[in-house]
Amino acid sequence: KTGSAEKAGVGGYKKTSLVSSFAAAFPMDAPRYVVVVVVDEPKGTVASSFQRTAAFTSAPIVGKLVPRIGPMLGVQPDESRDVDISDLRHLVGKGE
Repeated sequence: KTGSAEKAGVGGYKKTSLVSSFAAAFPMDAPRYVVVVVVDEPKGTVASSFQRTAAFTSAPIVGKLVPRIGPMLGVQPDESRDVDISDLRHLVGKGE
């Protein structure tokens, strides 16, 4: 789950100061671990068109972290599986 928020400042929120976060549980079939990454005042990059939201800052960190720590925790990646999203069809369009 991604999250991005403007930081509070004197008299309101600071439009240029963000906090981004991403939380993920793994392994997908039987979650045992949760990883949360919070980036204080993330900087955009050329590759992200200088976007600073969680999808471009904290989520990629989790994407690199889980494959590295998973094996240390006894969780091996299953590259051969595809994700079954059939139960999510009702959330998009008419569910067809």
